[in-house]
Amino acid sequence: MTDSDVLGPLLDELGPGLYRENAFRVTGLAVNASARDIRWHAERLRVTSRFETGRVETGTAAETTLFGPAPDAAESREAAQRLRDPTRRLLDEFFWFWPLQEGRPDGAVTALRRGDVAEAERVWKDAGTPVARHNLAVLAHARALDASGDAPWREVFEAWRHVVDDHAFWSLLEDRARALADPRLGPGTAGRLREDLPEALLGINARLAVTALRDGRRAEAEAHIGHMDRSGFDRLDVAEALRRAVEPDTARLRSAGEHAERTIEADPSRGAEAAERFLDGAAPLLDVLAIALPGDHPVLRGAGDDVAVRALRCLVVYANQTDDWGPAVRLIERAVPLASTRAVRERLEQNLATARTNLAYSTCWFCKDRPADGESAFEQKLYGNVQHSMGRVTWQVLTVRVPRCDPCGSSHRTRRLKAVGAAAGTTAAGALIGIGLIGLQMVLLGWLVLVGALIAAGVTLTRGTTPLSSRETGDLGEFTPIRDRLKSGVWFLGAQPPGVN
Repeated sequence: MTDSDVLGPLLDELGPGLYRENAFRVTGLAVNASARDIRWHAERLRVTSRFETGRVETGTAAETTLFGPAPDAAESREAAQRLRDPTRRLLDEFFWFWPLQEGRPDGAVTALRRGDVAEAERVWKDAGTPVARHNLAVLAHARALDASGDAPWREVFEAWRHVVDDHAFWSLLEDRARALADPRLGPGTAGRLREDLPEALLGINARLAVTALRDGRRAEAEAHIGHMDRSGFDRLDVAEALRRAVEPDTARLRSAGEHAERTIEADPSRGAEAAERFLDGAAPLLDVLAIALPGDHPVLRGAGDDVAVRALRCLVVYANQTDDWGPAVRLIERAVPLASTRAVRERLEQNLATARTNLAYSTCWFCKDRPADGESAFEQKLYGNVQHSMGRVTWQVLTVRVPRCDPCGSSHRTRRLKAVGAAAGTTAAGALIGIGLIGLQMVLLGWLVLVGALIAAGVTLTRGTTPLSSRETGDLGEFTPIRDRLKSGVWFLGAQPPGVN
């Protein structure tokens, strides 16, 4: 096994607790501690634990209280065990403070062990060596992660860029890897760490940003993303760090979508419920992705398309099974804006148009509420393609069935019966009055009343043949199959052209 197999996963695990959990901070041991020093420390912990509980004193190393509380016995034992793994030890060594010169008194390390961080920082700045620059980068980074408010992230990334560019330091790290004498840390270990370091550092900020987004702290998240953008590291490293940070969210989206699809496989009648629950749960996760990733990032685009398509599948199965197109229309309308690619968006829009048409035919057009009853459909005549030839007029007649429920049909039939009854009553009353006037030798007036009654009855009957109110008649023109034909300019309402017998 080579370093590429070992260090990569360890770098991926780096998080905000990088320095607080560092084995050298927890144990108080120096980075150049020998195997014997580590064994002695572990034995001391074992003996101490027999007599004490809770926090343990690890010696005179005040750095155990830097960047976090003093460790307890369990944490200290775990840290000592971690130092026995050369690969993990190398990473903890890298993210802690090195002595400026091996085998000589070190003022910075001495100051650090008594808790005087300012003095250690001064010594490193004065020294200006590769190790000193590395220690300053570690210190700036640890302080930034330990800060409760704004931190000078620009300076942090600048310090680490100096380390990345310092060939002398990486030669020292390669020597250190070789000294650990572990076959997993072969030649090129330092080079691999150097190559992966920018993405690993950016990944910590990416995790902080995504965590803040999940907790609703958008401003804090956007600040971390801004620091990453201005870090001076490669844009590809920034994008990859963010992609890794949102992997749990994309995995949750996939899992939720698969659960919704399993739901409709078991019971298609729950498709609308499953799709709505899926869309509700996906919304905050998509918001996290939208803020964390650039708008054209393939992960973001793929997630939006995936959510839209999975919701559509649930709704198509549901509507085809239940013929309940109302929820399908409402939820497909929610899914359309989530689609990122044109192909997926067009697919949803086509299905939405079909669902809207099916909804129009399955719901009463007049009350806009009750399901349509096929036997109660209202038949509207349209005439079109009118031709005039040699004094003759010809035309085509088309019948459009407008969906109607039984209660609305009954209401329309009642209106028609009332119109017929009014016409009959008007005719009868007019006839009686007209005949009476004629009998009284008022012949002209009698005939006028009689003719007027007949005309009034005819008008009433004519109006009564359309049992719709004036509002309902106007609404007919908005029924999609009628509206589309009227817009063509070829078809018109009615059974025949006006003025034609």
